[in-house]
Amino acid sequence: HGEATLLNLKNFWWMETVGIFASFLAVLTLISTRDNAAFQSSGGKIGRNFLLVLIAAVTEHVFMWFLTPASPKARVRKQAVIFKEKHNYIMTFLYIMCFGSFIGYSGAFPKLIVDLFGYIKDDDGNTITNPNAPDVFKFSWMGAAVGSLIRPVGGVLSDKFGGARVTMVSIIVCTIAAIGQAIVVQKTRELDQPEKNFGVFLFLFLILFLSTGAMNGSTFRTIGVLFEPEIAGPVLGWSSAIASYGAFVIPAMFGVSMEVGKPQTTFWALSGYYCACGLVNFWYYIRPGCEKPGA
Repeated sequence: HGEATLLNLKNFWWMETVGIFASFLAVLTLISTRDNAAFQSSGGKIGRNFLLVLIAAVTEHVFMWFLTPASPKARVRKQAVIFKEKHNYIMTFLYIMCFGSFIGYSGAFPKLIVDLFGYIKDDDGNTITNPNAPDVFKFSWMGAAVGSLIRPVGGVLSDKFGGARVTMVSIIVCTIAAIGQAIVVQKTRELDQPEKNFGVFLFLFLILFLSTGAMNGSTFRTIGVLFEPEIAGPVLGWSSAIASYGAFVIPAMFGVSMEVGKPQTTFWALSGYYCACGLVNFWYYIRPGCEKPGA
């Protein structure tokens, strides 16, 4: 048992080192491209964030494939069968919407409260602290809590009505909330007393957390129905890993859009993405004659 434990620890730390090294390469890219002229525009800054994610993800997968020790490599290659499954990529695309949005909003929500409501202009046009700003510490926990609590409810509803149908309803709600938030954020930027819009802002954000949280549960159910048990686990792991980059990309997108004074742009972009996800979900899993009815 002692030798087996040491071997498992060795394999574990080898795999961890691979991930750390891939992240290190992304950090080097982050530092080396900081002053590059190609990444100074708002579009270039957002593109740079996606480039960093691509470098980290591709590097780690290449290292895992070629540099993993023999014992775990056999399991890795066995699980690699998921990359031949079309619906693995479709569900990853959808799960980025669910989990990626959820953790991305969790990171962006507190900062948006500060950026949108924490500062106002005085009579001379100078930026000052808003004395009537909402306390970020009183509200920042709400979104993640609501999204986490609704997740099992999404799973229960999916068992009764079907994961794809619950996902579809959640997408519609999420898209409407994102569009509404884009409008509210734009109007809030124009107000002398932005705190007047905080109630609507908070309500719409909680709706976003509710819908993305519910979708987390419904897409998990869909994956369990689409794939055999030995494949469903790796698909869940792969899609979750890719979607987790939303924790970096979405707050970065809001950061860039805030710099140019147009935070609503990120909500418009996300609402467009949600529409695309809705079309994909409907085409493959809901429409009459779809490939995987009952998912």
